Amino acid sequence: MSLGVLLGVALSACMAQSVVVAGEAPIPPPGETAMVTIQVHDDQGLPVLGAEATGDGFRLISDESGQLHVRWEGAAISVSVRAKGFFPAAVAVEEFHDEPVELELRPAVLRGAVVEDSSGFGLAAASVSLGDTTTVTDQLGRFEISRASEGTITVDRPGWERTEVYWPGTPLVEEVRIKPMTIKGLHIGHWVYTDPQLWRDLLQVAEETVVNAFVIDVKGESGRVFYNTEVPLARRIGAVDPLVDLDRVIVEMDRRELYKIARLVTFQDPIAARADTDMAVYDTATEGPYRKGDQYFLDPTDRRARAYALDLAAEVCAAGFDEIQFDYVRFPDGFPDSARFDHGSSAEVRMEAITGFLREAAERLHPLGCLVAADIFGFITTVQGDGGIGQEFVALSQTLDVVSPMLYPSHYSRGWFGFEVPNDHPGEVVGSALDHAIERRQGPAIIRPWLQDFGYSPSQVRAEIRAAEAAGRDLGWMLWNAVSQFELEALDPAPPPDAGSAGNPGAPADPGS
Repeated sequence: MSLGVLLGVALSACMAQSVVVAGEAPIPPPGETAMVTIQVHDDQGLPVLGAEATGDGFRLISDESGQLHVRWEGAAISVSVRAKGFFPAAVAVEEFHDEPVELELRPAVLRGAVVEDSSGFGLAAASVSLGDTTTVTDQLGRFEISRASEGTITVDRPGWERTEVYWPGTPLVEEVRIKPMTIKGLHIGHWVYTDPQLWRDLLQVAEETVVNAFVIDVKGESGRVFYNTEVPLARRIGAVDPLVDLDRVIVEMDRRELYKIARLVTFQDPIAARADTDMAVYDTATEGPYRKGDQYFLDPTDRRARAYALDLAAEVCAAGFDEIQFDYVRFPDGFPDSARFDHGSSAEVRMEAITGFLREAAERLHPLGCLVAADIFGFITTVQGDGGIGQEFVALSQTLDVVSPMLYPSHYSRGWFGFEVPNDHPGEVVGSALDHAIERRQGPAIIRPWLQDFGYSPSQVRAEIRAAEAAGRDLGWMLWNAVSQFELEALDPAPPPDAGSAGNPGAPADPGS
C-alpha cells in the first residue's frame, strides 16, 4: 500500500465518534443522588483507564474499570471523552439509565514508512519506537503503531544513523527518511585470534584511524566454523574449530563502538561437501563431489545446504552482530557439463537460487536485528546477466541490504576499463566499477566495496579509498587482506571528538571469492 493510500485511510478514520442514548429508561429513585455510568472501552472491549470526560460544568477521569460516573440532574447530558492513543468520542444521554452506557474509543493508528534519504527506497528491519511501543518495518519499509499519540518517533537500523522525528499527532501517516553511516572496515582473519597482540593492535588501529568496523571471519574457505557453534550439522561433520570467542569479541567491539560484520563463507565448503555428499555439487566425471583445485562446492539449489548456512547465520546474528556478510554465495565459476545440481543449472535457475537464498536470509535475519550483505565478483557490477554464477547485479540490489563487490584491480584482466594493466590503475578501476554499480542499482542496497590491500603500496590503497569516497556519499569501504596486515599509512586519522563519528553509536586463501 502506498503512502497516499495510507493517508486516505487514516483521514477517513479521524472523525470523532458521536453516540446518542435515548428511549424509555428507568426513573431515578426519589431522594437519592442519581448517577449515570458511562463504560469506556476500546475496540477489543477492554476498559480504557484514564480517559478524560468533559461536559457542562464537570471534568472526570475513568477509573480502573474504565467507568465514568456523571450526576443526573434530570436533563440530557452531553459528554466528550478523550484518551491518549484514541480518537475522541462523544455521548449524549437523553434519559436516565441505571445500566452503564457503552462508549467505544477507536485507537489512533499511525501508519508510515522508513525510507532511504537519497532514493526513497523503503528499508526493512528498521526499529521504530513511539512512546512505549516499538515495532519493526516490513520488507517494504512499512510500519504501523496502534494507540499512537503525540511524541517523538525514533528509528534505529544497523549501519544507519539513528533518527528522531517529532510527530504532533496528525496526520496519521509519517514518512521517516534516514541516512546510512559511512562504514570503513577491515577484514579480521580467524588467525588473528591465535595472536592476542595482533588483535590488540587492530583494535588500536580502529581507535586511532577512521576505521569504524571489523569484518570477522566466522566460517572460512576451509569449511571450518571458527566459534563454538551449536548447529548440529557443523558438529556432526567435524567442522567446529572454536578459535573465536564471539562474546568477548563483541564486547570489545562494542566498547569501541565498532560496527560488527560477520563474514560467513557459504557454498564453498570442503568439509561439508566431502562429509555429506548429498549436499554437494556432484561430478559425474569423478563420481564424487565436484572439485576445482582446493575448492569444493555445496549445491546452492539444495535445501539442506542452504539451511546449513542460514542456521549458522541466525546463530551468529543472535550473538550480537549487526550484519551478516555471505561470501562465496554463488555457483562455482566455470563448472563443467559433468557438474550436477539438484534443480538444474540454467541461468534462470542460478539467479533464482542465489537471490532466493538471500531473500530467505532476510526473512530469517531481519527479525533478529541483522542486515544481510553479500560479496560478489567485481565484474558483476558491469556485465549483464549473472556471470555464470548466479550473481545478477540488479536483482541483488533489490534483495540485499548491502552488496559488496570485490573491486580488486589485480583481478581484472587486460583491457578492462581501457587499461592494459588494470592493476596499475587502482583508483580508476575502483571508480569506474562503482560508477557502473551506482547507475545500475535499482533497490535499497548500499554498495560498500571490498578494496585491495595486498600487493599495493600505501599510496595505491589510498587511491582506491579516495575513489570509493568520491563515487558517492555514504558508500563506505572495506579493506581486504587475507592475513589482516594492512597498509596503515593509507588510513586517515580518527576525527577529533567534537567532529562526530561515522561509527556505530551503534591464510592466505584467494583474496575474497
